[in-house]
Amino acid sequence: MTIESKIQNLKSKIVSDVLAEELLAAGVTTVFGLPGGENVAALDALRRHGLRFVLAHHESSAVFMADATARLTRRPAACLTTLGPGATNAVAGVAHAYLDRSPVLVITAQMPERLRPGHTHQFVDLQALFTPITKGSFKLEPAQARETSRAALQLLTHGRPGPVHLQLTNEAAEQSEVDPGDLDKAKQSISNLQSPISNLALAHSLLSTAARPLILAGLGLEPEAPYEALRRLAEAAGAPVITTPKAKGCLSGDHPLAAGTLGLTRHDPAYQLLDEANCLLAVGFDVVELVRPWQQPAPLIWLAPWANVDPRLPAAVEVVGRLQPALAGLAGGPFRRAAGWGQARVARFRQEAAAFTRPPATPGRLWPQDVLQAVRDHTPAETIAVSDVGSHKILAALAWPAAAPNSYLVSNGLSAMGFGLPAAIAAGLALPGRPVVCFTGDGGLAMGLGELNLLARLETPVLVILFNDGALDLIRSQQRRAGKPVFGVEFPNPDFALLAAAYGLPFYRIDSSEACAAAVQAALSAGRPTLIEALIDPAGYPTSRQGLEVN
Repeated sequence: MTIESKIQNLKSKIVSDVLAEELLAAGVTTVFGLPGGENVAALDALRRHGLRFVLAHHESSAVFMADATARLTRRPAACLTTLGPGATNAVAGVAHAYLDRSPVLVITAQMPERLRPGHTHQFVDLQALFTPITKGSFKLEPAQARETSRAALQLLTHGRPGPVHLQLTNEAAEQSEVDPGDLDKAKQSISNLQSPISNLALAHSLLSTAARPLILAGLGLEPEAPYEALRRLAEAAGAPVITTPKAKGCLSGDHPLAAGTLGLTRHDPAYQLLDEANCLLAVGFDVVELVRPWQQPAPLIWLAPWANVDPRLPAAVEVVGRLQPALAGLAGGPFRRAAGWGQARVARFRQEAAAFTRPPATPGRLWPQDVLQAVRDHTPAETIAVSDVGSHKILAALAWPAAAPNSYLVSNGLSAMGFGLPAAIAAGLALPGRPVVCFTGDGGLAMGLGELNLLARLETPVLVILFNDGALDLIRSQQRRAGKPVFGVEFPNPDFALLAAAYGLPFYRIDSSEACAAAVQAALSAGRPTLIEALIDPAGYPTSRQGLEVN
């Protein structure tokens, strides 16, 4: 068939078909969302082209699900909302995807242009709304529908990944496309990266002559996943590896060079090692992950798939491009590491952290640390851990020993409550067979309580570990540290046993490490989604300590 005949055939296709085809071509097989009447044509196109649609119960939940899917599958993902309230409800999720650098296509409906300006019901200027929190906002119209769809999907992963907004009216969705373009046109690579060459020799010189080199690994390790090359470089250089929360597991937590996580508070323990280092190799690092402003005086080597911008960090040398060949190029020795650095320094660091002792928990309650340890002790190494936001997020990011790469999901750049449960459901759908544990607070779960319906409906075997302390503890602890009375942050919880029963979910209430271990083992054996309510003594959270600055 000639190009001309292909184009002629395409002219009979409606715009919603074009969008569905381009989604499939980009590797998107599932769309998450909460539709409206204005999405009828687009939704039907998804059905006809065999794309799965997962009905969420809140629009931001749908974006969180798409984000988790993109992260775990290493491909773009998509979500769909209606116009007006549906689109505005999605803003928290879209802002999360923007700050966590997630390639999510956000498809919204919109009012037809012919009704404007005399009609304002449910109208919001969505391009004005989404432009500041996406890489681009576009109208999908019959003219060049394929080109626009394709360009939007490619923009998701061009340079630093991020969300893109595409608005589509019902009228346009049902019209035939115009100027469909050449189907044989070669698609661009989603990474669009070349192997780094320039500046690699200077970076190697700095790293190999440093007495105390340290590697700081961030969210940009994905989707390339150069984990083996990172490990080999760390071992060759004797460099401790500190991760940001999104990079947990890039080096197994039990590796002798794994030196903890930072990016949770301004006084994370790992800053001690960061301050001692005299050369820092930032691999896939993004300053958006840090609470504390960057003020490290040691020479910085910037190695990332994207440029050092927004904001630009003072770097001695910058290497932009593919990570694996750059890491391999840096691994050639010899290295001049100082005695007492590397594994020896990490070992002392761990001993100092382990020396902290806690008093007994309140009777009938348990330390959140004990919950994490019991769950870790009784789940496989490849378990995907998903954390919601709150005091437990800070603890889990610091204390959960991720044993596998890309197995720890969290909203960190925006730190949006309500992320945990929908992201965990999406993880179970994206990687069936991998155990998934969701750590959530009672405040965060309340924000997405409707997604328990989705969890039960899909029978996704997620273990939901609910930290119950009857408060927004992160704010309560900040009030206490500031010497102010606790006000406006405590609340009574529902009977979670009855709530689980209403959704047909197995339920356990735990107040000891032994009960937690038994509940986790029973849930894993049953292979069903399960709600485990942990009665927590919040005094065990790091945020309860005086003088700790969280933000």
